[in-house]
Amino acid sequence: MLNGFLTDPMHRSIFDGVNLAFHEMGHAAFFWLGDRILTVAGGTIFQLAIPLIAGVYLLHKQRDPFGAMACLFWFGTALFSAGVYAADARAQALLLVSPFGPVDVDSHDWTVMLLKLGMLSRDQAIGAALRRSGIVAMLLSIAGGAWVLRVMAATASSTGRVSGL
Repeated sequence: MLNGFLTDPMHRSIFDGVNLAFHEMGHAAFFWLGDRILTVAGGTIFQLAIPLIAGVYLLHKQRDPFGAMACLFWFGTALFSAGVYAADARAQALLLVSPFGPVDVDSHDWTVMLLKLGMLSRDQAIGAALRRSGIVAMLLSIAGGAWVLRVMAATASSTGRVSGL
C-alpha cells in the first residue's frame, strides 16, 4: 500500500472515502461561523484533525498505542490527499464532489485559500510538501506500530500472557 504513495502522486487508498466524508463535514461545521475562508478551509481542517483526535483518544483514553499508530497512518493518507488537492489549485483537473450544490471554479478549496493568501503560484510546492509529510507520517506509523508489536510480544513472552503497554 505504501509503495503506491511513494510512486504515484495520485494514488488512491481505502481511506479516501472516509477522508472525503470528514472533509465535507468540515465545510458544514465551519459554515455556521459565517466566514467564507474558514468554511473553505474547514474541509481540510476536519480531514486532518479527525484522525489526530481519534489517535489521541485511543492513546490516552483507551491506552491503545497500536490503534494510535493506525490513526497516524490514516492521518498520513489525509495529508497525502490534501497535497493532491492543493497541487491541483491552478489546474483544477480533479473531479470535485460537493453535497452543497453545483461545483464551479469557486468550489476548489485550495484555489480559494491560496488566492486569498497570494500563494496560488506555489500550489505545486505546497502540494508536494503535504504529500511528503503524509508519507513521513505513514512511515512513522509503520515503525511505531512495529515497535508496539515488538514490546507487546516481549511483554507476553516474559510474563506468559498478552498485555497492553
